[in-house]
Amino acid sequence: MLDEVFPIPTRALIRQGGRACFYRLVNTSPLLIQVQSGTKIVMADDRALRLEAGAYGLLPDYRPLTMENIPKAPQKYQTLALPVPRPLFEEAYIRMGSIAVPSRPVPAGTSSLPEEAEALFDYCCQPGNLTRLPGAIAKARLMELITWFALCGAVLGQCQSPRLEDRLRQMIESDTAFDWTLGHAARSFNMSEATLRRKLAAENTGFSEILSDTRMNRALGLIQTTTLPMAQVALEVGYDSPSQFAARFKERFGVNPRHVRGGSERFERIGAEVERSGADAHAR
Repeated sequence: MLDEVFPIPTRALIRQGGRACFYRLVNTSPLLIQVQSGTKIVMADDRALRLEAGAYGLLPDYRPLTMENIPKAPQKYQTLALPVPRPLFEEAYIRMGSIAVPSRPVPAGTSSLPEEAEALFDYCCQPGNLTRLPGAIAKARLMELITWFALCGAVLGQCQSPRLEDRLRQMIESDTAFDWTLGHAARSFNMSEATLRRKLAAENTGFSEILSDTRMNRALGLIQTTTLPMAQVALEVGYDSPSQFAARFKERFGVNPRHVRGGSERFERIGAEVERSGADAHAR
């Protein structure tokens, strides 16, 4: 553990075989990323952030984002992502003192980092490096990395007032295979089902919608970062039937889950835009 609160982050290597533009993707932790191959375009508030191969970026937590990842043949699109707990950003910014923190969390990027910062990012992303360190040292390394990103212009915006939807997403994400019900959620939040339903309605959403969307976001991440068979991915997000899972995934994202890895089909825009692009393409 970094300490009693923060777990050691585990990096994810994101790959995708077909160009696509996915809508309303939500990260439950801020992400430090490096685009290693291809191009990434991230949109929020009608503002586009374009990251070419070699560029670094910072993606905010609990902010619906539109993401398009474009491969450059013959390579697949590939991005290295490191989730870092938000409190570490806030503590690092307080220690910096003079940093200007945006009032809203929006994607931010930098075309390059100093060599020392690049080496530190690589170090933190190598499996096992942080876990071998004492918690206090691992925390200091991550805060140093956050500081380098901030000095290069990638600063995480202020945390918005936490929504019930965000808390519910976090709970479901802890075990997406669990048979979650409105009753489970209500008891976890110490409220009646009617109260939970009413509070979610005030946020223009509902339990079933959040459950399904959280599972599909998790499924997309598993498809992009692992080689698990599709049947296993389906089980990991609570679907016993692979065909039912594939249908729900396509309904949400507009693409067959196998296309995300292989990029061998062409789809019309539904919840995503996809086109065949040489050999490879997209990621979360």
